[in-house]
Amino acid sequence: MKERKRKITVITIIGIMLILAITTFTYAIWSRTHTQTGINKNTYACFDISYEETNGTGITMDNGFPQTDEQGMQNDAYEVQITNTCDTVSTYNVILNKEQGSTLKDEHLKVAVDNDYKLLSDATKTDKRTIDNFNNEASYIIGTGVIGPKQTKTIQIRSWMDKDTSEEDGENKNFTFKITIENVVGDSNLLAGKILTSNKLRTEEPDFSKGYPNSADTSLSGLYKTQDDDGDTYYFRGNVENNYVQLGTYKKTVSGYHIGYYNENSSYAVNDYEEALQTCKSDYNIYGYSTEQECIEDIQTEQMQVLDNPIIWRIVRINGDGSIRLIANSAIDISMFHVDSNENEYVGYTYNNMKPCTKSDRCVINYSDEHFTNTHGGSNSTIKEELEKWYKTTLNEVDSKIALTSFCNDTSYGSEDGSNGFFYKSYERINSGNPSLKCPDPIDQNGNSKTYGGIYELKIGLLNIDEAMYGGLEIGNYLQTNNYLNHKYNWWSLSPYKIVGNTDYNRSIVFYFNYVSNISKSTQDFLDMVPVINLKSDVTVTGSGTADDPYVVE
Repeated sequence: MKERKRKITVITIIGIMLILAITTFTYAIWSRTHTQTGINKNTYACFDISYEETNGTGITMDNGFPQTDEQGMQNDAYEVQITNTCDTVSTYNVILNKEQGSTLKDEHLKVAVDNDYKLLSDATKTDKRTIDNFNNEASYIIGTGVIGPKQTKTIQIRSWMDKDTSEEDGENKNFTFKITIENVVGDSNLLAGKILTSNKLRTEEPDFSKGYPNSADTSLSGLYKTQDDDGDTYYFRGNVENNYVQLGTYKKTVSGYHIGYYNENSSYAVNDYEEALQTCKSDYNIYGYSTEQECIEDIQTEQMQVLDNPIIWRIVRINGDGSIRLIANSAIDISMFHVDSNENEYVGYTYNNMKPCTKSDRCVINYSDEHFTNTHGGSNSTIKEELEKWYKTTLNEVDSKIALTSFCNDTSYGSEDGSNGFFYKSYERINSGNPSLKCPDPIDQNGNSKTYGGIYELKIGLLNIDEAMYGGLEIGNYLQTNNYLNHKYNWWSLSPYKIVGNTDYNRSIVFYFNYVSNISKSTQDFLDMVPVINLKSDVTVTGSGTADDPYVVE
């Protein structure tokens, strides 16, 4: 499995389908074979596509068995490398073409494109593709993405038998399919495609040493490009007005009060008890009561739910893995970052992890678990608990649209601060005007790995200080009003600032965003929470992205 990968180069154009490989799976008393049997090649323009497998003869797994999603995502992957050689954005589909005669049912086969996995039965069925020398029974879109001008990206494809497959459903079954990658013809409703096609990419380098160089100069606003840990990322900066997204609804519960149960036809409902009281005093006879007191004693309390309050988000960036980062357009509640502040570890989104959260071994939060467990164990910060509680109660209905992708809680050691404490790297980057969307591994001053903070795979988190600086917020002075990230309240970031230490105590401090002047607070302070989520790369939308006509996730 460790042999050097083989590369086959193929080229295609918009609207032309490229057949990558035939992949055969045989399940026989929980055994599987995975073999590439051939490749068709066409030559066109605009795209260079190379297919890489883990060795020259394919993958064989003996004595296999149904796997959990976590196990399946550790399987060896076929890799497809795509380079867009044109000057325009393009969108693509990853298509699974099922061979006639396959006996394993769709609902028992899990397929993954990069980090997004699903049952084949949940994939979108599309028109059956015609493929030479292949008896195609059906075709499914198992992945969708966007590739920018001159951009290169690698797609990983995995599959496994779902863990809930019974012996009867899986024994001696087979599934053969051919993977194709094709460009999407014509207009696309993919959100990432709309972002890249409706915004001219700015090529100048922002002056980060001044935050947002001139808060009155909205000409500096727009879409820019840089790199994160997963590849090219496209980020919004400044006073942008076309990055609004509508997703999910607030579920508010309010108390209501009824008067007039003696006469159903004249029943009167209000939201405020004082209003109900005043109504009884002035109009009790209208509602069938003989005295004012009789009316007051019959004021009924009722719980009423308001479900039609849409949640509005702002697009922060298209991440390097193709997912789209959103930040809520308003705070959801207040919270401490952590209930304690007297230990270094309390600046960590999680802490006391069994292993460090590093680039090569990221801490993944298991969202299929009721308690949102960390794959590396450990304890949750207070704000993580609060955000995930809100996620469960508010975003559960749109969970399938939300990606599990990277958040950086950079707890890498920076330098001493002169008071037996130290700064974190995030402070040093901001102070020197050199933000980065690449997350360092959590290393202490002695070069040892820390077991708090680092890089996570999450569904909900917070904006870090580097992202805010890329977005154009003027850090450490004031947050100008003409920036899409500006809020007129104090809200937490995900970035540690420093540790204050002396012989008596330690105090852990985290960056926050303030519309006045300060930039940091103790973890025990109460500040607003403004959640950040990421949409999957294949999300489609309607709308134009403005405040009056936001993108609405389909």
